[in-house]
Order: sequence, then structure tokens, then C-alpha cells
Amino acid sequence: MKSAPSPAPSPARLARPNAEAETTPVSVAGARVMLDASALLKRYASETGHARLLDVFAQADGLLVAAHCQSEVAAALLRRRGEGCLSEPDFERVWAAARRDIADMVRIPLDDHVERFAFAAMEHVSLRVTDALHVGSALAANVDLFVTANRRLAQLAQSMGLAAECLDRSEQAMAGQAAEEGTPA
Repeated sequence: MKSAPSPAPSPARLARPNAEAETTPVSVAGARVMLDASALLKRYASETGHARLLDVFAQADGLLVAAHCQSEVAAALLRRRGEGCLSEPDFERVWAAARRDIADMVRIPLDDHVERFAFAAMEHVSLRVTDALHVGSALAANVDLFVTANRRLAQLAQSMGLAAECLDRSEQAMAGQAAEEGTPA
């Protein structure tokens, strides 16, 4: 599944107008997809976005993560364990699965290019540096789709020229579409 990053996007790509992040699932068949930590965590919990993320894993041609993604996933899992939301055996099982998954993904190294894109993201809106690095990595890798569970981050990514999908909204949209069509979600 590992492949080299595509060339960096042109400056024109950054000039796209701001738009609301996709609310319906985007086809990922054959696509190179960047996951942020909030999206990757959906793989290990039965919550909104879980089913869609499993679909992304099954269909994407390549899965990518930022260099710091594994550390961010670890921090979230450790926090949940500390809060009593995750037992020690569950923590060990999920942490092992996350490390295996990330080992199979392309990790985009933190370099000057990623940092320039992250800085540009922070100029658009106030956000955590870790979130800016996810967007910067996606831009530097020139991915086909950026997937997150953070609606604000998905909107920012789209405003910077990335196709983006917010997992928390995608399953809500699928359920609404199924209800309109009279089929189960």
C-alpha cells in the first residue's frame, strides 16, 4: 500500500474559494486518501463515522498519514484509558491495531514543505498546530481526499484546495439519503 507522495500542488490550488466540506461520502476507489488522527480513531470505535472509515480502508488505493499521527492517536487512547473509558486490555488491543494500521500506511515526513502549508493553514483560521500539520501534510502529498472527523478542519482543507470529507457528517448524510430513498442506511 505504500507509495511515494505525488508532487506538491501548485499555488493556484491554494486559491480555491471556501466551501462547505462534503456531507456525502466521496468515492475513494483508487484514490490516495490522507487520514487525520480523528478519522483514524473512528476505525477502533463503534461511533458515527466508523462504517464509512471501514469503507475507505477497503476501497482506497493508498492510505496516508502525517508523521505525527501515531503520536496523536496514542495521546487520544491514553487519555481515554486515563478517563476510564478504555480498559487496559482494550487499550492494548486498540493500540496494537493502530500501530499495525499505521505501519501499512505512507507516513508523510515533517519537512519545510509541510510546515509552509501548515503555516498557510494557520493563517486562514486559528487552529492547533497538530491539525495544521495534518492539512499541511495532505497538501504536500497532493492527496485525492483528506478525511477527518472535524467539520471545521474539513472546511479549512477544502478552502485550501483539498477534496475533504467529514466522517461525522457523512453517515448522517447517508442516513438522510437512505430515508429519502426508503432504504436502510
